[in-house]
Amino acid sequence: MARIQTRKGKKRTTYTATVRMKGFTPLARTFDTKGEAKSWSADIEKEMRTGRYQDARSAAKLTFANALNRYLEQISATKRPNSERRDRDSAKAILNSLGKEISLADVNSQLLAAYRDSRMKDVSPSTLQKEFALLSHMFNVARREWGLPVGNPVGDVSRPKLRNGRTRFLTKEEAQKLLEVAKESRNQKLYPYLLVMMHTGMRPSEAAGLTWGDIDLNARLAKLHITKTDMRYVPLTEMAENVLRSMRPMDVKNDDLVFLPPGSMNSTRVRNVPCLHFKSSFETVRTKAGLADVHLHDLRRTAASHLLMAGVDIRTLAEILGHKTLQMVHRYTHLLNDHKLKAVDRINSLGLG
Repeated sequence: MARIQTRKGKKRTTYTATVRMKGFTPLARTFDTKGEAKSWSADIEKEMRTGRYQDARSAAKLTFANALNRYLEQISATKRPNSERRDRDSAKAILNSLGKEISLADVNSQLLAAYRDSRMKDVSPSTLQKEFALLSHMFNVARREWGLPVGNPVGDVSRPKLRNGRTRFLTKEEAQKLLEVAKESRNQKLYPYLLVMMHTGMRPSEAAGLTWGDIDLNARLAKLHITKTDMRYVPLTEMAENVLRSMRPMDVKNDDLVFLPPGSMNSTRVRNVPCLHFKSSFETVRTKAGLADVHLHDLRRTAASHLLMAGVDIRTLAEILGHKTLQMVHRYTHLLNDHKLKAVDRINSLGLG
């Protein structure tokens, strides 16, 4: 039973309820009425007995920096290397602004709104969205998995609208031109690298980081290491298989890189973003091909768009590209307006005799 202590002052009487239960730190709170004190103490005792009690002081004792670092070590460390690096960059920017000594409980919507306004002077809406996504997930993990009594202040802060993303993808003629010019590049690995990306929809760094142990030519599959424990298998077209088979050394080892020179991964820069190795040679080739506006990542969009135009369904496309939700794949469908117009023109004479 909680203890209710009455304190009579000159101007008013207050009631302090003290809850003591084995296994919990004593908790006290003062109210203006005895009924409020009893109701509060009864609720606290019930939560303690049923295992639902969360001490709000635990969030106040934990610094924001420690919570963010815990998230990086427990959650971000399980993500793909690029995602983990992005999380760490975001966390560094956030901590530099909010400070390391502030408690987790003191991070509120007003503080985050001020951070948003200041940050938007230096970064794009996309960067801020990624930083807020990191914060939002951290607060959710803190509540659901760490048992901390915190809400999610990120949800109460409006975010800037993202500008429309790139919609560029190559036509069949442009793809042919790019690959023809790539064959003449001094970088002999550029042509097969671009073709494999174009024929699989791999991300630039996914393809660049492939080893021969990741390639099963007989099964026509490439294995991508998404995280330390998760993998994705990407089917290879016959053309991609033939190109890879033709360049495969006789005495190859499983950990030998397919497209990058030996020892490339010893460089932190290349290890973090493997596709940087092809940056210079690709820029030269795209210019010679008259495609100066094309980026490496556009080849992934090219694969997705042409698969859709060939009749591949959305679910299969999501599996090929490695998208976790169908919503992420729908972004490609709006690129195909001309293809859709040709499709509906097939019934152009419907009902006209």
